[in-house]
Amino acid sequence: MQIQNINHTNFTSRNKTIRFADDVSRRVNKCYPRISSTLVDDFNTAKHFKDYRIKLYKRIDTLRNDMDDCYDDADSLIGRILAITKTVKEHRIGNCGESALLAEIIAKINGIKDCYIASLKTSKGKNLDHSVLLVNDKKPYIIDAWLGFADFVPNTIKRFQSEFRNHFNIKDGDKLVFKKLEDEYADCLNQDFSRRQINKLKRIYPNHVIKRGYL
Repeated sequence: MQIQNINHTNFTSRNKTIRFADDVSRRVNKCYPRISSTLVDDFNTAKHFKDYRIKLYKRIDTLRNDMDDCYDDADSLIGRILAITKTVKEHRIGNCGESALLAEIIAKINGIKDCYIASLKTSKGKNLDHSVLLVNDKKPYIIDAWLGFADFVPNTIKRFQSEFRNHFNIKDGDKLVFKKLEDEYADCLNQDFSRRQINKLKRIYPNHVIKRGYL
């Protein structure tokens, strides 16, 4: 009985972490409904919709150009965050990069601090063209709003190699790793948000706040 109780406590504790991380992923996709050109490309029937896929990629280019313009005009962290959120909200499109940005914003609004956007690569340095949010907790975990799930790093890698394999150019024997992304957007969001900034974001976006009733 004692062993069962200990195991049950550990299992519940782990699930609380990932359950809340899953809530972050779901909140991203609820607050920012969007289509992904790269997800559409991975459909089995994608080859039959060439014209539609071309239109989606043009929309992605427009989104990113508009986001860059708004971002460059912003003179504060809040302004830069709004450049991201408002542009995705308006265009209703975004790939894994935009999903990771939104995940970090919502994660930090909800008190997740030590996290950063990471790129999926092989151990030999091959870029697999995928971005996620990595939370550097006691047991690090991934929030992948593009694929709509969260899990601990080893479990995430196993899922990428199996159920989500069709999204990545992974070869048998490839060892997958996550490397911190270095670009202007990631560098902006990877900084610590102050309490004042978080409170302001909560006032602007009250629907981004996730209740922690079960914690």
